[in-house]
Amino acid sequence: MPMPNILLVMVDQLTSFVLNSYGGSVCKTPNIDALAARGTVFENAYCPYPLCAPSRFGMMSGRLPSSIGAYDNGAEFPAATPTFAHYLRLHGYYTCISGKMHFVGPDQYHGYEERLTTEIYPADMSWTPTPDFRGFNKDEEREYTFGVSTIDTVKDAGPVARSMQIDYDDDVIHHAIRELYTRARSQDERPFMMTVSLTQPHDPYVTTREFWDLYADEDIDQPQVPFVPVEQRDAHSQSLYYHYGQDKCELSDREYRNARRGYYGMISFIDDLFGRLMKALGDSGYAKNTVVMFSSDHGDMIGERGMWFKKTLFNPAIQVPMIISHPYLSTDDVPDRVSAPVSLLDIFPTMLDLAQINLEKVSTAFDGRSLLPVLRGEDVEGPVFAEHIDGGTEAPRVCVRDGDYKLVLSRAYPTQLFNLAADPLELSNLAGENHPEEMRLGKIAENTWPLDTLLDDVIRSQSERKLVDAALSVGRPEQWDFVPRALQQNTNYVRRGDAFPAVERRGYLACSDEE
Repeated sequence: MPMPNILLVMVDQLTSFVLNSYGGSVCKTPNIDALAARGTVFENAYCPYPLCAPSRFGMMSGRLPSSIGAYDNGAEFPAATPTFAHYLRLHGYYTCISGKMHFVGPDQYHGYEERLTTEIYPADMSWTPTPDFRGFNKDEEREYTFGVSTIDTVKDAGPVARSMQIDYDDDVIHHAIRELYTRARSQDERPFMMTVSLTQPHDPYVTTREFWDLYADEDIDQPQVPFVPVEQRDAHSQSLYYHYGQDKCELSDREYRNARRGYYGMISFIDDLFGRLMKALGDSGYAKNTVVMFSSDHGDMIGERGMWFKKTLFNPAIQVPMIISHPYLSTDDVPDRVSAPVSLLDIFPTMLDLAQINLEKVSTAFDGRSLLPVLRGEDVEGPVFAEHIDGGTEAPRVCVRDGDYKLVLSRAYPTQLFNLAADPLELSNLAGENHPEEMRLGKIAENTWPLDTLLDDVIRSQSERKLVDAALSVGRPEQWDFVPRALQQNTNYVRRGDAFPAVERRGYLACSDEE
């Protein structure tokens, strides 16, 4: 089997349960549905951290974010941390990214040979949160720092002509499509691994009139779990309520509906962009030899339980879509759906396995497992992990999902245990009832995380980064933000020495047989 091209499409803050392939009934996503129809849908895929940068760093390295110091959105991604891009590049792949990966630090490549766009978020450490871990309450005055969503953005939901995120995602897809055509016309015969990473449907929940009008008010579903009064929530959910400023900004039923309508509209927008990308993949002749992987960095509560955004370990915030289509595998053997829990951490070893890199000879640590055997019909077993450390929490909270059971453990909050087969909406906490799964999963968690010392490590890291960020803001500014560089030798257009009609014919790309 030849080494395939690999196209990883990432979106931001897309919870899986809203998609048709995951049981949703409202979202209009014909292009994602088409990928699911020809690929494998992983029904229970989890992110390692319900926050952008740590989850992405974990995915690229195949390691739990806390194990590489990715504690928050201001944490540096160390240049010495191997990623799947490093491995594939070393193994003969052309590695390229168009879009967001929220790299923090002076290394803005992390193994990618080429970057086509800038980041949408800052590359410096200015989003490092203040190292002050405590629960929030209604009597406390709170300051909202850079990079923290607040409930005010939910009230903004509605149609717009343009937004920052729309501009960014248009740019990402434009450059990704151009790069596919450029590769198809180039003399470089290396297989490629391209990451295309969009920023929607991250809040605020605004979209263009075209996609807003795909939905009517009466189409929008109510939350599966209605608003839970604050005093009836678990202690951490109470803290998040105040952390996001929900006590300062009461939402009406219409504002709930508008926010979900805007979220669905944004998903339809990214589905349209994804469709354009898939058409370009076919037109450039790559559809028959490219593995397509689709996922998100984390989910969104979108009003479930009366909660919004992320930073919680309830399933809507940590369950993500994961769909993989492999052109070389027989459709008779490839499973349509996989119910066993999997993780974004599995993408690292899966990438290496696709590139025919012997995982037993990989010298660097990774926590995931390859999903390629699963695509061949084999079973996958074992726990998956998630964690949350920054913002609105008194101490790290960690999660282990194995089989039907899910445990959430912390030194600062009561333990939670859910049987997701019997209780998929996580309404009945079984912890404290001498349940054998609480002890079993608890041992796994204690062996996975240094919960007695992790908080001190986080505070130390954040204190050091706050100092570094303050120092670098004095005097001559140091910019780490990536600016796309000009091509050293642009062969797309007419240049000195070019002659007609040869120069024109150089730009022709024959029509693909793909319909």
